[in-house]
Amino acid sequence: MGVTWSERMSVGVPLLDSDHKTLIGLINHLQRSIGDDEEYASVGSVLQALDEYAAHHFAREEKMMEACRYPLLSQHHGTHDNFTAKVAGFKARYTEDKTSVRARDCLTFLNSWLIDHICTTDMNYRSWMIGHPGAEAAAQRVTLTGGGTARAAQVDWSKLRVLLVDDNVNFCEILRTILGSVGVATISAVHDLASAKAVIGQERLDIVVSDWHVGEESGLDLVKWVRRGPPDQARLPVLILSGHERMANRDLALLAGADEFMEKPISARNLLLGVARLVGKAA
Repeated sequence: MGVTWSERMSVGVPLLDSDHKTLIGLINHLQRSIGDDEEYASVGSVLQALDEYAAHHFAREEKMMEACRYPLLSQHHGTHDNFTAKVAGFKARYTEDKTSVRARDCLTFLNSWLIDHICTTDMNYRSWMIGHPGAEAAAQRVTLTGGGTARAAQVDWSKLRVLLVDDNVNFCEILRTILGSVGVATISAVHDLASAKAVIGQERLDIVVSDWHVGEESGLDLVKWVRRGPPDQARLPVLILSGHERMANRDLALLAGADEFMEKPISARNLLLGVARLVGKAA
């Protein structure tokens, strides 16, 4: 049973509420990955995304606290450190042996920590931040892609049209959560190549993100089909994801016509930077 966002969790600051919804969404994806054929890839990607989003959110939250001179900033920072250390521990175990960390291992801590943190600890700063003139400005300066590329800062994420192609429904939803966290609203997801070709043929898209293995089919065949199409289709950026990282795989993907190749488990930050880079090149 996942966590459902409710208004009682709202801290009254839209940016922070949005961050909390993303973190809850990622944890819920862990719940849905239990027993999944690609549970290990999902766990790794969610842990990586949680690590990155937590760091982003904590930095944003603490900047707001500094701006409004919140007196419990030091104690709050300590609770953030506790979460960061725990997730780092899960990640270290996963890196050493990905089969040693299952979704169930992480959920008890993540669910209890997040609910308690949002509904108790975060509520203490609510009255300090709401309506504070400098707090939101401070938060706006902290972005997940900060320190990446100037191109990422120039992307109008709200206007991007993205197609996700993966036979793993939960992994598509992980990608949707990551993209949605920066404002991408037009995201289609399909789970076989025939459906992908139909969407590409009928809709205007800015980028396709496809898994290498789509059921019994290959995402590389989709790339080749895209490149053989009419000019507008042939120029469509395609990013290939794979849980099998070998230099030969990367080379094969690029040789087939993919614009970029990324290994699972994915980094949320690298995914966003990669999308920004490819969309910027195509513009």
